[in-house]
Amino acid sequence: MIDLSLRSGSKGRFEVTLDEQLIFSKAKLRRFPKPGEILALAEPALGAPIAWR
Repeated sequence: MIDLSLRSGSKGRFEVTLDEQLIFSKAKLRRFPKPGEILALAEPALGAPIAWR
């Protein structure tokens, strides 16, 4: 099971953390993530998605 929480921030920040580790920061990269980018960054920690048939 994955726990997801959304917290409001300030100054237009968009940051994604996984196990208390920052995996994406709009402030550092100066852009929003591309489609699928967050999942790709999280995959090493979460494992590959389940292949449904």
